[in-house]
Amino acid sequence: MHRIQKLKTYICIRKVGKMENIVAINLTRARQFRGLTMDQLAGKINCSKQAISHYENGVRYPDSKTLLAIGDALDLELDYFYSDSSVKFSLHNISYRQGFGLDSKQKQDVEDETSSLLSDYLELEAIAKELVVFQNPLEDLVISSTSDAEKAAKQLRKRWKLGEGPISNITGLLERKGVRIIKCDFDFFYTHEGLSGWAEDKKVPVIVLNSRQQDLSRMRFTILHELGHLLLVMAENVDEIAIERICDAFAGAVLLPVEILIQEFGKNRTAITMPELKRIKELYGISVAAIMVRASVTKLISWDAYNKWKQSDFSDFDYGQFSGTEEPQRFEQMLYRCLSERKIGFDKAARLARRDEAELRKIYSQQQLEF
Repeated sequence: MHRIQKLKTYICIRKVGKMENIVAINLTRARQFRGLTMDQLAGKINCSKQAISHYENGVRYPDSKTLLAIGDALDLELDYFYSDSSVKFSLHNISYRQGFGLDSKQKQDVEDETSSLLSDYLELEAIAKELVVFQNPLEDLVISSTSDAEKAAKQLRKRWKLGEGPISNITGLLERKGVRIIKCDFDFFYTHEGLSGWAEDKKVPVIVLNSRQQDLSRMRFTILHELGHLLLVMAENVDEIAIERICDAFAGAVLLPVEILIQEFGKNRTAITMPELKRIKELYGISVAAIMVRASVTKLISWDAYNKWKQSDFSDFDYGQFSGTEEPQRFEQMLYRCLSERKIGFDKAARLARRDEAELRKIYSQQQLEF
């Protein structure tokens, strides 16, 4: 459709009051994804920052000339501004991954549910003006082996200034860095803790967590395994099975760097006691099984010693528990901030959070403090 015809359609729809919020949300999202401040966008189209603020908050709406200028400045077709603000999410190819076992319908169900939840998430981000643009700290590395994964994990800790100690809350860390973490209630039996994928033309990385009750140490490993899928640039000759091993190695190395292993265990061990393993698990939030894999991979114990241990009959769950939390918090934080600042009403907040409005009002009134 010609640009002028599109503008006429936009103006007609506005007259019946259906497009204002969509235009405001899409404008905010587009500006933030392109890394522009309101001042910078205003400069590009020769208007004031206050005008941009009014457009994004739905106080005023851009006229046809301004909307054309905004589209040119953001390199967007006019369709973007007044089309539905829903998001299309796509999972990584998971058909080859052992134990994942999603058929085509189940995969589509997960993608559809995540797309719906993510649309609400990004809409709330736009309203709150709190979109975090994701930057891959490892995009300059090409990974072809598990030893490369070890180096990548070390670089990640360095570039994100994590030091060598325990990471108390991986979910909170990733949410601050721009990874959207969403809990999804699968309507079918599915034993794995998480999946991952991208939305918004690979601008928005997403980790989908299975909302069923899970072992926290195992969940932390899974989150970092999925982060490996999102961050690591694989060499062209790496096959799919090797990719899984590389992501496992990356997750283990992020959780428990080799320097910490040596510090905790010493070198050339012939045996490791369960109290030692329990202590590491409780402190670093990594399962006993994953600790033993790390000890084997980094040659602190021999491969034969690892295989002998692996054949023993033990339940990881019985040997200590990590006492932290990995519950996603960012969506709820934005929701309550928007409510307290009156950027949204309870009806809108309840819809975005998929909760009963009366229940949300009750929780909010119990937590609110007036200043």
